[in-house]
Amino acid sequence: MPTPVVPTGLPLVDGLSGLARPTIQDYCQAAAQYISAASTVGSDRSKAAQIRLSKALAVVTVADLRATGLTLANAVAGETEVGGGLRAVKADVSEISAADGLKLAVEIKPVHLAIGRAIWNRFGDVRTFAVNIDLKFPFAVVGGILTLPTSERMRSGDDTQWRSTEHLVGRAVGRFTRAGGRRTEGDAPHLLEGIAVVAFDRETGAVDAGLPPTASGIRWADFIATMAEAYDARFGEI
Repeated sequence: MPTPVVPTGLPLVDGLSGLARPTIQDYCQAAAQYISAASTVGSDRSKAAQIRLSKALAVVTVADLRATGLTLANAVAGETEVGGGLRAVKADVSEISAADGLKLAVEIKPVHLAIGRAIWNRFGDVRTFAVNIDLKFPFAVVGGILTLPTSERMRSGDDTQWRSTEHLVGRAVGRFTRAGGRRTEGDAPHLLEGIAVVAFDRETGAVDAGLPPTASGIRWADFIATMAEAYDARFGEI
């Protein structure tokens, strides 16, 4: 049996699992609450919060994909081990069928703290995930999700001074945009069918209206639409 996740003491974070239909806004508000309290919650509750947040975002992803008309009858929201072309990996969202093998795989990479150090590592993780999956399952629809606040602590543990991360988000947008756009199973394996970058205010949890820019094609709604279109093209479900 899976190990129970301990309560975090953060109402919005603990309440995510009880929502009948969580949204990306619910996730961002809970993530903002965690970021604000991260310096005081302790390591055990911090880890529990990260687990709850990632699980909730997986649930949101599946729900939003289904809202486009996809059935995704075998979709799993939560870590599932998948044997990739290079090694076994854990997909945060997945769907496997007897007829087609792995049909859907999504890597979720939240960046809650120390944005400047973590964001490029997360980018590398997503690219590696895509290569690993595509080498073994070239028809799979692969997605990557990066979430991050638009400000961070200037020093770890200091809640009095914060600095903007918007310039980092702007730089990430270019790289993530270029990493997307995989349209056919014959395209390069380091590319993904869909990528989302979700930037939010760490005080209110509101999704940033201007980051990434609308034209980038990697805002949340664009990600869901792109993934659904790719899935339909491969498996004809819609």
